[in-house]
Amino acid sequence: MIYQGLHSHYGWTGLLVATALFGHLLYFTAASLSYYVYFVLGRDRFLPAYREDRKKIRGAILWSVYGLVGNAVLVLPVQLLIVHGYFPLYHAIGEHGVAYLIISCVSALVFAETCIYWIHRALHFGFLYRLLHVHHHRFREPTPYAAFAFHPLDSFAQSLPYHVYALIVPMYDWAYLALFAFSMLWSLMIHDQVRWVPFRFINHTGCHTAHHWYYHYNYGNYFTFWDRLCGTYCESERLPDRFGASKQPLLGRPLAQSPEPTPLPGE
Repeated sequence: MIYQGLHSHYGWTGLLVATALFGHLLYFTAASLSYYVYFVLGRDRFLPAYREDRKKIRGAILWSVYGLVGNAVLVLPVQLLIVHGYFPLYHAIGEHGVAYLIISCVSALVFAETCIYWIHRALHFGFLYRLLHVHHHRFREPTPYAAFAFHPLDSFAQSLPYHVYALIVPMYDWAYLALFAFSMLWSLMIHDQVRWVPFRFINHTGCHTAHHWYYHYNYGNYFTFWDRLCGTYCESERLPDRFGASKQPLLGRPLAQSPEPTPLPGE
């Protein structure tokens, strides 16, 4: 696994630096590209109501840098446990077979989705919100630059279920790493205000835009299952008209126009 290679050549500092560099490279490349495509080049088509606030952009970038460095520090003990063999990760698909690989990945998503829903919901109340999560919600109108703008303890808490699962259940090492890379890209995508996904069971960009705008809805990560079950689901159609690209999907058959919804708190 890549962790062992880095550790054998550069020690724990190599793991720390490599993790921080990867996070920053992914963030600045993907966030800048997304912002340029949707918020600059395609503003008239996708986001005509958007008005750039350079102070907010700078604040989001500073919080993201702080969060990425902090997460590199917080995840280092996990990486060292992996290096020293405390996680049951395996290095060849043939050790358990393709069927096990698929089942273990699906189970990891189910486990993480459940944990993240309740962790995220807890972060919206009391001292946890005031201490940690409020920093992300300073950016009420999401942009790709705000995708990683978290207090390090906040974002680490929401990634912790993946580590816990891999500590308990044997996982293919590259699948474990792929889950993290995909979760980072997903976070960037759901902050760009442009909804491509037509499926209502997915916690798509429109759902997350509604989460930022109304605060107490759509706590899920990839899916809307727990929000629907627990009464915290808010359809993207309830957003103000200024979020037109979030309200309706741009990919697939357009959704039917919904009747005028009952106003939610914060409207």
